[in-house]
Amino acid sequence: MKQTCILILGMHRSGTSALTGMLSLLDFYLGSELMEESIANVKGYFESNSLCRINDKLLYQMDSAWDDVFLDEGKISNVKDKDVDELKNHIKKEFKHSNNFAIKDPRISFLFPVYKRALGELGVHIKIVIPYRHPIEVARSLNRRNNFSYEKGILLWACHILLTEKFSRNYERVFIGYDELMSNSRSVVTLMSEKLHIDFTSKYTKNIKQINEFLEPGLKHHNLPAGDLTEITYKIVRDIFQIQGEFNDSAIIGKFDGLREELFSYRELFYNQEVVSVFSDLKFTKQNLGIAEQNLGIAKQNLGIAKQNLVAAELEIQKRTGEIQKCAEGLQQRTEELEQSKQLLGRKEQLLSQRDQEINAVKDELIAVYASRSWKMTEILRRINGLFK
Repeated sequence: MKQTCILILGMHRSGTSALTGMLSLLDFYLGSELMEESIANVKGYFESNSLCRINDKLLYQMDSAWDDVFLDEGKISNVKDKDVDELKNHIKKEFKHSNNFAIKDPRISFLFPVYKRALGELGVHIKIVIPYRHPIEVARSLNRRNNFSYEKGILLWACHILLTEKFSRNYERVFIGYDELMSNSRSVVTLMSEKLHIDFTSKYTKNIKQINEFLEPGLKHHNLPAGDLTEITYKIVRDIFQIQGEFNDSAIIGKFDGLREELFSYRELFYNQEVVSVFSDLKFTKQNLGIAEQNLGIAKQNLGIAKQNLVAAELEIQKRTGEIQKCAEGLQQRTEELEQSKQLLGRKEQLLSQRDQEINAVKDELIAVYASRSWKMTEILRRINGLFK
């Protein structure tokens, strides 16, 4: 059975995650290793981390990025065959056991020709869903999430709408309004079934409770009335938005062509060599400034570490100084005790010398007695006396 892949194209912050989440509840496999939810998307992005990395790599080869306001289609040819093979092999490995699967990443709006080739070589049948949203709502959401100016957000919206429409021609496709998805999902599923020739209704009826719980109105912010054009100050954007009701009508392809040619003609005006050179210089300066700020941050961290080490060293010095002071005081005490012992020893030596002198004097007296005449004359008497004892 031939595999079917639904590619969810369209602008960032336009309900692509909400629609893809609903597709997962309609039994379309989204792959493994999906992005985790965040404050910006509390119920999840339903987007493959690995494919996102591959897509960024492909855009880099095109000297582009996801927020490129004037994509140069000619640079799609910069993508190398080995990178197309990497994409193809990843899709084959990730979805080989799924007859019906979906891939969502707004970057594919710029990369559709690459995906068209990869999926075509795999023999996968491509169908396309393009969620869209009020451009001012998109601009406000991007301003909050990415700090983009409103002008950049609106221009990105126009670029995505027009390029997605051009790239996806000749494929079964359907444009889905974000407001309609959140307020009347049943009509959206009916439209998808009709345009894509896939029976979504039976699964929708079976899982309607989970789908309604998932598509809670609180998920959508920055709301404006669907037809409100008052805040759209740029004619080209207003002209695109005014035909939203006809997006699914193939008869307006001519209008899309005219609007796309008008939008991209501005590139020649604003992206001439001199302006691009200035932007390149500014970008280079900004990059250098970023590197300098990173180096400054590292230097500050190193300085902080050095200060911590210095404080630790000072504390250690204080500790060692205290220990040395205690040792010095102990040494002083021992020195004083030694001096006292020396003095006591000196006195004892003097006393001992005095006793030696006295003993020697007694010895001299005894020698004198023994040598005296009287001692000799009384010797007989001492012996007699000894006999009677």
